[in-house]
Amino acid sequence: MSDKILIVDDESDIALILRLHLEDAGYLTIRARDGMEALELLTCDGYALMLLDIRMPRMDGMELLKQANQRYPSLPIIMMTAHGSEHIAVEAMKRGAADYITKPFNCEELLKSIHRVLALTKARQENLLLQQRLEEERQMSEAILQGMADLLVAVDRQGRVITLNRRGMELLGISREEAVGRPLRELIRTDIPVDQLPHQVVLATGQPCLDVSFVLKSTRGDLAMLSSGTLLLGSDGEVAGSIIIARDISALKALEQEKEDFVSMLSHDLKSPITAVVGSIDLVREARLGPVNDEQKEFLESAIESCDEMVEMIDNLLDVHKLEAGKLILSFRLEEPRALITKGVARFRSMARKAELSLSTSFPSKLPSLLVDRGKFLRLLGNLIANALKFTKEGGRIQVSAESVEFEQFKARIPSTLYQPDSLPASGSYLMMTVQDSGIGIPESSHSIIFDRFVQAQHRRRTRTGGSGLGLTFCRKMMDAHGGYIWVESELNKGSSFIALFPLPSPTEEQG
Repeated sequence: MSDKILIVDDESDIALILRLHLEDAGYLTIRARDGMEALELLTCDGYALMLLDIRMPRMDGMELLKQANQRYPSLPIIMMTAHGSEHIAVEAMKRGAADYITKPFNCEELLKSIHRVLALTKARQENLLLQQRLEEERQMSEAILQGMADLLVAVDRQGRVITLNRRGMELLGISREEAVGRPLRELIRTDIPVDQLPHQVVLATGQPCLDVSFVLKSTRGDLAMLSSGTLLLGSDGEVAGSIIIARDISALKALEQEKEDFVSMLSHDLKSPITAVVGSIDLVREARLGPVNDEQKEFLESAIESCDEMVEMIDNLLDVHKLEAGKLILSFRLEEPRALITKGVARFRSMARKAELSLSTSFPSKLPSLLVDRGKFLRLLGNLIANALKFTKEGGRIQVSAESVEFEQFKARIPSTLYQPDSLPASGSYLMMTVQDSGIGIPESSHSIIFDRFVQAQHRRRTRTGGSGLGLTFCRKMMDAHGGYIWVESELNKGSSFIALFPLPSPTEEQG
């Protein structure tokens, strides 16, 4: 679409000449005879440019220039003046005109002036639009930054505040103007040294710093914060400073404490009555309250086994929770694995007989000593055997074996879904303990998730045998605590083999 130009001149012959030249150049033109008519035309239609004569009846060019600039500030105006009145045109440019030409004018110079003014006007409009978009994006980014963190501070390379978000101002009790230019160490008080805060670590190392916890002494009291920091780069790509982003996790901390209190309640308030139930059943089973026949004794023993299973579930939950919280204390001692495994298996022999299952062990003539927590090792073994008992049908078999192996022999068998390959050692001596059963097996899709909390393979959930889904979670956590590895090798309806690799102690550890 061609640009439309408004010609404002009371001289018909000059207006006609202008019109012919401009239309030959591809422009559309409209003529107004004076300033009053021009204002009416400007109200009704839009124009790319106005050619304005200075001397006109009713309203001269200077007055029209003033009113047009007020009403249509983006409309470029080229003034036309008689030769010798250039000083008036210069004054018009001071008042907002884009250019001026003198009469009699050169058509080529006129067209050049129009082209130049239109090009400058379009460039200004595009620049203004770009600035508006940049401002909108800046406001959007500011809104995102304001909402994504309770405390967001950018500092320069000397640790002086560049900017501070609104929430941060409230927590630190300072305005952005007061904060900018001051070292952040003067404004923030925490329970850790300022040099350990993410923005300082980033400046010192040049690397991102993630998940740093600290207590912020704020206007709202002490707040638990979780923070991260990253580099702030300038337009030249050079380091200009760093940014710290922190969120208030006080509510999460409170929830964590509630969870811990709940787990403690399980330990004391649930185990105590179960212990009392077992004691009462024992009194009856031992015939201290009267004769007990074999059938009754069998039912009583089954009740005790159920209570023991409940205590085992509670212990698993407690230990998983303590391991995750870093509060479980392990007592590592050198143990003979053959004796430990034999003891652990003996506990389940009567259960295996009742279920009509074969439970056996297989060891070489000699096994190296193992540095483990005795009680936790027996619990881990018990969880694996109990798991095999649950999912092996009558007439099936369960075998517990152990042997000394070199890590490189089994490295390729450890699933990458459980352990990142680059985190595995290149070599080392390990004790491999395997609990193998001829049960219903586990689909490959579940091999990694069965070690997660409260998870059982889907096909196992359909069986009548229940479970908390914590036994294997405990096993994984305990192997991590021992620096070992655990995984399962299984196929549906072909049984399962749970394999645990325990690192063997060095000669120095054995002597210690």
